[in-house]
Amino acid sequence: MQNITKRYKPSWAPGEPGYNPLLPYGPKVYLARKKKPDPWWVFALEVFVVVGVLCMFVYMYYYIDHLHTHAARVYAHLGSSDAQHVLAHNYLHGRGGLEKDEEKAMYWFKMAADAGHPEAGYNAVASHMQGYNINLKEREIEQYLKNAHENGIEDATRALKDMLPHKY
Repeated sequence: MQNITKRYKPSWAPGEPGYNPLLPYGPKVYLARKKKPDPWWVFALEVFVVVGVLCMFVYMYYYIDHLHTHAARVYAHLGSSDAQHVLAHNYLHGRGGLEKDEEKAMYWFKMAADAGHPEAGYNAVASHMQGYNINLKEREIEQYLKNAHENGIEDATRALKDMLPHKY
């Protein structure tokens, strides 16, 4: 005795009793229903987002240097050595809507140099040599200049040779 299972065929398939050749897709075609309109708060939220984006574009067009400084400040606080170096330059020269503040500039140069940024290390040492208050120790000076030298900053190479001729 063989157990043969019969394959399911819908009642509207060709050859079945419910088949009608005049219907192209069979009798069970679901028509799209009319969608209910969105509530008023969805429309208000969409308008608010569009207006906000347009305001942001206007801000970016007229104040791109401020936007760049704000973005650099966020990334600097998150630990990006490149952003710390950019922020230090903005403080040193008073750019990007920041007032000139040499103390903050030296803080960010040191933070970037501690994070391994070669140009910031050279700038920190150069600032120390020019008399800025950056509180560098002797071993940090050599460490920063060596890092800058290894990353191809020629001024750092010259400074190493001038300061420590017996080693370099």
